[in-house]
Amino acid sequence: MRGPAWPRQMRALLLKDLRLELRTKETVVAMLLFAVLAMIIFQFGFGTREEDLTRFAGGLLWVTLAFTAVLGVGRSYVAEREQRVLDGLLIAPVSRLVLMVAKALAIVGYMSAVEIVAVPLLGLFFVDGPFIADIPLIALVCLVANVCIAIVGTLFASLALFTRARELLLPVLFLPSLVPVVIAAAGATHAVTGGPNDLPEYRGYVLFLAAYALVFALVAYATYDAVFDD
Repeated sequence: MRGPAWPRQMRALLLKDLRLELRTKETVVAMLLFAVLAMIIFQFGFGTREEDLTRFAGGLLWVTLAFTAVLGVGRSYVAEREQRVLDGLLIAPVSRLVLMVAKALAIVGYMSAVEIVAVPLLGLFFVDGPFIADIPLIALVCLVANVCIAIVGTLFASLALFTRARELLLPVLFLPSLVPVVIAAAGATHAVTGGPNDLPEYRGYVLFLAAYALVFALVAYATYDAVFDD
């Protein structure tokens, strides 16, 4: 007997996005360039390397990643929209939830690729003190925050997909929903960066991010079919 179809469908959809990105290198490269340039601008804007910018490090990282996420999410459905792939997916016997999860996993991958470069730059530009030992804790924050960004971004990208002013509507919908993510992720990053780790504060922020991801996952689960069917 064959197993359920959704794992194969999700794998096929995820591989489609990843293979397309590997061939074109459009989304991740644009996100990387934007993140690196933004952090360089912040570094020069806030002062020289001799000044201690550690207290701003978490906020600068996550403001950069939030705007980078808008760029990545905005391009997440470009291939499906321009090449009419979405029409075929919608008439195929594929659950709308599978489409959402596959797209969200691709966005998590894109954000992770950017953070591999952005997090070391954070230590180089803004952190005055020990940093290498803090990277695993920051990586956990990045992972949980990426899940939040991917779920919220996929939902709002699908809402804006069928509108005429989608390039303008998506940031208006997406950025306000990222404010709690930026605050919590910046607080968790600040708690473990450049000095003694404040683990209780760090744990509280990470749990908040996990709860935020769960809430929006439930919202997406309840509304995603209606988004595409309408």
